[in-house]
Amino acid sequence: CHYMKSRILNQPDVQDYFREHFLIFPIDIEGDIEITDFAGNTTAMKDFALNQYRVRATPVFAFFDLDGRYIKRARLTGKARDKDEFMLLGRFVVERAYEKQSFTRFKRAQP
Repeated sequence: CHYMKSRILNQPDVQDYFREHFLIFPIDIEGDIEITDFAGNTTAMKDFALNQYRVRATPVFAFFDLDGRYIKRARLTGKARDKDEFMLLGRFVVERAYEKQSFTRFKRAQP
């Protein structure tokens, strides 16, 4: 989404943090490019997004563990309110807070 690209994802501290802690793979939800999914199956990007993870619109930020397991509680659908919220989402995943609570509760608990 233009908002995320122009206001949040282009920030050096955001880029540095996410590159340090995550492997980043953009998926085109309308794309026909073939990729290999976490089960080793070849599929088009659009089928991966829609059929496997029900992504119908963008932006969606989804997180997977190193074994390819989808972390449902860490999914953000739509744009982040601001850079701080997006960085907090990164912390939520890095700290594995999703194992104990939702992102909404994690945000509320922050000072």
